[in-house]
Amino acid sequence: MNQMQTRKRIGMIVPSLNTIGEDDLRRFCPEDVAYHVHRIRLRKEGGVVTPESLLRAYLEATDDASYLKDFGPDVITFNCTGASVAYGPTGDALLAQSMQQALGVASSNTMLAIKRALAHVRARRIVHVCPFADKFSSGEKAALEAAGLEVIKSVGLNFVDAREAARMDPQTLAAHAMAHADPGMDALLLSCANVRAFEAVEPLERALGVPVVTSNQAVLWDALQQIGWTGQVEGGGRLLQ
Repeated sequence: MNQMQTRKRIGMIVPSLNTIGEDDLRRFCPEDVAYHVHRIRLRKEGGVVTPESLLRAYLEATDDASYLKDFGPDVITFNCTGASVAYGPTGDALLAQSMQQALGVASSNTMLAIKRALAHVRARRIVHVCPFADKFSSGEKAALEAAGLEVIKSVGLNFVDAREAARMDPQTLAAHAMAHADPGMDALLLSCANVRAFEAVEPLERALGVPVVTSNQAVLWDALQQIGWTGQVEGGGRLLQ
């Protein structure tokens, strides 16, 4: 049996407007692991994404994941931070359970991966930076606190369009993060699967001296954990060392 036949495969669902999730996997996914991406419609209300839009994506995630099941992945992950918490602070765990039961495939999602990643780097007190307004970041904060984490600061950058947030370069995002760093934090969390936060991880860790966790970084780490991959990812920060 050749290497292509034995290669582990990750299936990832992203919202229809997401561009950065695939970019990050192209850059950071190990060469001996394959990944395949499916898009879920993220509908807008009055031209903007709303909490109701995210809830609809959450409720449709299990059905959409069935498209990925068809090729026989080793793990499926639903990668949208806001949607993964749209059903409440513990909805991430319920979604993973629903997907796994329906599909018979190991399943995860962004917030569940983030919680696992923060536990792995032994972070309890965190600063949370989200690109969007408080009505979105508050759901993420509640999910983190439900997992026993102390969110000493939660900041929304007030973007209204995820496509605009995706155009922000890693240096600008890092500057926003540095402005909100707190000396009492164990880790910094940069949420959202559609910002170039993964590229900012190592510069921020050097500057701050604490682990930095991002949505796409956590999703990749969590998927690699579930397929039993061991190794280091260059540029992936402390989480992927």
